Amino acid sequence: MILVFGGTTEGRKVAKLLQEKSMLFVYSTKTNIPFEENKIASYRHGALNEKQLENYLIKNNVKLIVNASHPFAEILHNTIARVAESLQIPVIRFGRKLLSKTIHPLVFYVNTYDDASNLFKENHILLALTGVQSIKRLKHWWQKNTTYFRILNRPESLAIARESNFPEEQLILGLPSADLKKEIELIKAKSINIVLTKETGNSGFLSTKIEAALKTDTQIIIITQPEIPPYFKPVFNVVELENLLTSTQRSLSLTNNATKWD
Repeated sequence: MILVFGGTTEGRKVAKLLQEKSMLFVYSTKTNIPFEENKIASYRHGALNEKQLENYLIKNNVKLIVNASHPFAEILHNTIARVAESLQIPVIRFGRKLLSKTIHPLVFYVNTYDDASNLFKENHILLALTGVQSIKRLKHWWQKNTTYFRILNRPESLAIARESNFPEEQLILGLPSADLKKEIELIKAKSINIVLTKETGNSGFLSTKIEAALKTDTQIIIITQPEIPPYFKPVFNVVELENLLTSTQRSLSLTNNATKWD
């Protein structure tokens, strides 16, 4: 059995490939999302701590993990690495190829939210494209300075925003977009002075965000992607993933209910 951590563009690509190759797997996400189960694919949701993950891997005879979760899901990455290494279960990390860093006076790369906050200027309007989980982390700023957060339009995200008492009228509901014109219009409409985002690669349309900021003469601060645990074997596209799956298949007895991989 293969356990896939998804909930991302990369996760959907993994699921598609495994189904095409008739490789039995469980698709796992933190929150409940629509997922079509079939004879090849099963689904689970909910966060797992180290003990819960260990029990799940043993109980379900998981022999390979494909980690295609969000690049900034650091707690999950570290949990997977510690448990998988202790059980000697290989982990393939299907990640996002990073873009070359943009060198420009308006573009800043930082390692943490605290580093980013140090670059904020009082009374400047902030557009945070860092996800709903960052609302709590930036509370010290948005309580005193006008801030907009773009978050996913789903009940779980709205509930997290409400828990922090974030002003609902300052939420922008929607997905990141490759539409440069749309991103520019958003910056202008809200009179944004600072854009805060994450180093997500092209899957997160980072190049579009940077271009929109530069075309509107807006400062953009980018939180750099954390390093993945060294135990993971990284791949960055479907071809690399398929090749590594094939080589891993040869070295492991990957079966489920006596059904071997094709």
